[in-house]
Amino acid sequence: MELTLFPTVGTIAQREILRATLETSMREVSELLSRYNVSSVVIEQADGHYVFSVEDLLVHVHEGGQTSAKLGDLPIRKVACIGENEHILAGLDELEKSGDRYLGVVGGGGELVGILTYTDILSAVDPTVLVQKKTIGELISRTEPVTFSPDWILEDVLSHLRKMEDSIIVVEAGVPVGIITTKDIFRILSSGSATDLPLAEYMTSPVATTHIDATIHDALMQLKTLKIKRAVVVDANRHLVGVVTQSELVGFAYGTWIDLVKHHASELKELVGILESKALGLEKSALTDPLTGIGNRRMLQQRLEEEIQRMRRYRSSPFSLLLIDIDHFKRVNDSHGHLVGDEVLKLVAATLRGLVRTVDDVTRWGGEEFAVLLPHTPIAAAAEFAARVRLAIENLALPRQIRVSISIGAGEFAAAETEQAFFERVDKALYRAKRNGRNCVVADAGPEGV
Repeated sequence: MELTLFPTVGTIAQREILRATLETSMREVSELLSRYNVSSVVIEQADGHYVFSVEDLLVHVHEGGQTSAKLGDLPIRKVACIGENEHILAGLDELEKSGDRYLGVVGGGGELVGILTYTDILSAVDPTVLVQKKTIGELISRTEPVTFSPDWILEDVLSHLRKMEDSIIVVEAGVPVGIITTKDIFRILSSGSATDLPLAEYMTSPVATTHIDATIHDALMQLKTLKIKRAVVVDANRHLVGVVTQSELVGFAYGTWIDLVKHHASELKELVGILESKALGLEKSALTDPLTGIGNRRMLQQRLEEEIQRMRRYRSSPFSLLLIDIDHFKRVNDSHGHLVGDEVLKLVAATLRGLVRTVDDVTRWGGEEFAVLLPHTPIAAAAEFAARVRLAIENLALPRQIRVSISIGAGEFAAAETEQAFFERVDKALYRAKRNGRNCVVADAGPEGV
């Protein structure tokens, strides 16, 4: 893909369209899809173009539908369309808006000339354009993949496969030994084979896996080469870690595309707004702690780097950092359960957020530890603020009449030290606060020799 040109949807769409009529039966549809190895058929009507896909066929089967049923008897859906000369990013936006997996591509006269899917868009992305140092492990979904042991019966787990990217990972002792995809199920159903045997009889084995440290480039190349729709991610012990789907990889591509578009704004100016709105949501999600809604460790590291660069470039006023630990938090979890513990964490986070200025950053460093970055704040002012924070948490009304206290380490960044040295210095101040009996503030005097 040339960096100065994005392809049009007409150049990447599937031009071979498999057409059917309202009189076509489910048996005939499954035979057509199997014979031509495609995932959908198109039904053209006077009011537009309609699509019936593998996913629709699976829903029909799950609901006990008969193979003799005709397309005209089923709720087929009208497909959104886009002109063949539109850019690929406009096509991606239309797919997002429609919530569908398919997008019709039409010519100047409104005639259907192709079908566009996420697969086509992903195939048009040059992996060398993406950020090659980012690893697949950073994109693993928080949702646990569906896994079963080989002795499970297929018909008992069919309900877990409804979308094209869905899959069942068959594991033994945590190691993926087989995979069953919607495409496999479709082949089984279209051939009329029985579905009452163990998964071991149907699964594809061995499983193509991706190491958690593999780059995005490697993952994309694997999807393209093997023509699969998901990366089964494993750790160094070959244990299943998660599954990254094709759609998630396409979503990640948004961020990189933004930079490319900005460099060629004269050609693609109208698309910059689309991409930035998408990326804003992705970036916010990547920098936010899901439990408390405040920033996460990645956000703190990013903001620390920005403040250090600001100080060194402009020789501006110093900034300070507070590291905060909830004292004896394990007792809360042990006595009241993790759900109550989570509520305590959320209330502490909300209190911190209510105390800071708009220029400050409150983040959850991990577990029961928080951090507050205070730009343009010398250590004396930071220590005074930390004392107010400690008192506010001590008097915080929590569920079940729980009372907690916090220990705080504070430090002011010195321009001559490294980011790691600064963080370690503030962390040691937090340790001294805990060693001094907790529920107190220790302000570090500054690095030695500076």
